[in-house]
Amino acid sequence: MSTKRSFKVFLPAVLWAILIVGLSSMPGASLPDMNLFEPDKLAHATVYALFTGLILRGFYLYNGKTKVKWVPQVLTAFIVAAGWGYLMELMQDRYFPGRMFEIADEIANIFGTILSIGIFKLLLKL
Repeated sequence: MSTKRSFKVFLPAVLWAILIVGLSSMPGASLPDMNLFEPDKLAHATVYALFTGLILRGFYLYNGKTKVKWVPQVLTAFIVAAGWGYLMELMQDRYFPGRMFEIADEIANIFGTILSIGIFKLLLKL
C-alpha cells in the first residue's frame, strides 16, 4: 500500500486526535465541575473508545479488510490511544490554565480503549 493511501486510512484517527487536543486544551474555567461519578468519566471513555476504534479501522482498511493482527496492530492501537490520553493529561497539568492531571480521567481513557478493542474483536472476530 502506498504511503499516501496508508495516510488516508488513518486520517480519521489523526483528525480525532487533533479534536482531543482541542478539547483537552480548554481552560478549566470553561468546564463544568465534575466528580468521579458524573458524566465526565463516561465522556473520557467514549472519546478514547472512538479514537481506538478509528485506529483499528485504519489497520483493518490497511490490511485490505482482512483481520487486524493482534500483534503488532491491536497492541499499537492500545499504546497509541492510551499513550495519547496520558500525554493529554500531562499537558493539561503543565500547560493549560485551570486543568490538572487526573488519574481517574486516565483510567477512563484506558477503559474506553480496552472496551473499543473488545467491541472491535466481537464485530470482526479478530
